[in-house]
Amino acid sequence: MIANANGGHHAGSSTNAPCALEHIHSAGASRKEKEQGVSLGTALGKGQTPVRLEAMLPWLSKYPARDKAELLKKGFRDGFRIPGREGTQGGQLKNLKSANTNPGLVIEKLYKEVSLGRMAGPFKEPPLHNLRTSPLGLVPKKEAGKFRLIHHLSHPKGTSVNDEIDKDLVKVSYTSFDEAIRLVGRAGRGALMAKADIESAFRLLPVHPESLHLLGCYFEGHYYVDRSLPMGCSISCAYFEAFSTFLEWVVREKAGVASVIHYLDDFLCVGPQRSSLCAVLLETLQEVAEQFGVPLAREKTEGPITCLKFLGIEIDTVRQECRLPMDKVLTLKEEVGYAKQAKKVTLKQLQSLLGKLNFACRIIPMGRVFSRSLSMATAGIRHPHHFIRLNSEHKADLAVWSTFLQDFNGKVYWPEEVVENPEISLFTDAAGATGFGAYLSGKWCAAGWPQEWATRNLTGNLAFLELFPIIVAVELWGRELSNKSVLFRSDNMATVLAVNNLTSSSRPVLALLRHLVLRCLQLNISFRAKHIPGEINEIADALSRFQWNRFRGLAPAAEQEGERCPDLVWNLVPQMPSSAKYG
Repeated sequence: MIANANGGHHAGSSTNAPCALEHIHSAGASRKEKEQGVSLGTALGKGQTPVRLEAMLPWLSKYPARDKAELLKKGFRDGFRIPGREGTQGGQLKNLKSANTNPGLVIEKLYKEVSLGRMAGPFKEPPLHNLRTSPLGLVPKKEAGKFRLIHHLSHPKGTSVNDEIDKDLVKVSYTSFDEAIRLVGRAGRGALMAKADIESAFRLLPVHPESLHLLGCYFEGHYYVDRSLPMGCSISCAYFEAFSTFLEWVVREKAGVASVIHYLDDFLCVGPQRSSLCAVLLETLQEVAEQFGVPLAREKTEGPITCLKFLGIEIDTVRQECRLPMDKVLTLKEEVGYAKQAKKVTLKQLQSLLGKLNFACRIIPMGRVFSRSLSMATAGIRHPHHFIRLNSEHKADLAVWSTFLQDFNGKVYWPEEVVENPEISLFTDAAGATGFGAYLSGKWCAAGWPQEWATRNLTGNLAFLELFPIIVAVELWGRELSNKSVLFRSDNMATVLAVNNLTSSSRPVLALLRHLVLRCLQLNISFRAKHIPGEINEIADALSRFQWNRFRGLAPAAEQEGERCPDLVWNLVPQMPSSAKYG
């Protein structure tokens, strides 16, 4: 039997689904009840949840994020509200093809949700006078042959439930994969890791009775109402992230260790090798989950171990590398290759490609710069089958991805901590009237600007000139910088901004940036730039002005012969007329 709104029925309880359905169906409001003004929203009540608010209250009372503490307290006590208007939509919206072609599986999943108290139904008539219905669909899970039931609250476009939710309310800032790598890196080689996954994540959050009218669906002649937050609701992520962030804080406070992070419902615990810290964090997480009534997926709990998958990416603390699944790398290569040759692609095709690029960028974050223009191309395109023309900028970005992926084996060593250039003696500088200089641990390179650059106004583009010797340094000595995080220093703010933002209005600067990022991706060099006063950079300054006596005095151990600037770097400068925009 389904428990009442305040329910003592937990998600793990055994319930006979058909009996539960008969009970709820018989409990459907009659015409007489409607005429008497019975509040069906209250009769249905908020969804059932195994989460124990009373156990969380002592922790919520001292949680630093007071607004989130109040949100969670009211949400689990009264239900979480979904901002939206009264239902005005008439009739039933057509369910997705995936649901209509597999009705047996849909019914099975609806029965399960009803039996767990997370959905109400079936009803022959709408159980609420203002009920809004949205389509149902099935999407495949990672496990072969398994599917997830989705409530498509973004349909119909323009008047859907999600369209009416304030976009500012659904914004969520997630922990990045970079943070996971930083956490593991700080624990050292051979660090121990453990992970746990919250089961039925969003469905643990009950919906407020006054919001139930927004969550109707219709299948095979019957109405159902979601009583727990569905994955298809745009505000669900924001609410659940508030809950999981609170859980992470409790684990940290209780264990007295901060090396635990989460991404929505996935938790990662980390500790140094031959220490109990990782095990303590995992045990604490399990204790907190048990105390609060939060179910963890036993089959997805792992560790402490030195190699595991987090967010679909394998982390190996012994080899200190991350590995993308090779099937995903091969699929990405195929889609990049197709787009590179195509004149236009559909919105659906481009979104598929962007999804795979974004996944790869979890371990190669610099690659995001080459997804930016492709992502912007989707703006304003609403229908999946509509075509998008790929311009020269899109093609240039796809060419960089194609070149990088040719030899990419899916493995990336995580870089060492940021290396300040003085520690590795890397200096670069440029002088508009003469040339450039680059110096690394006794090795050096200096050359004058080609005469034609002056006629093309390139020597007036200081951002371009300052970036040029950085490219030279990476080409000449990139192997020595491989697997490091390098800080490039420049006395030109435009260069610093271009390097840090990986964009520029100057076409020559963009050409150099593309090459810089590609080479650093290939060499696994992470970088950023910092502005410094010109007088600090004396060695490279002397080289750029060909002041040899001054250079020898500043760097007496420098090699006698400098290295030649690679022709490849000179050839990076695009052949443009002088009227082109240079900066």
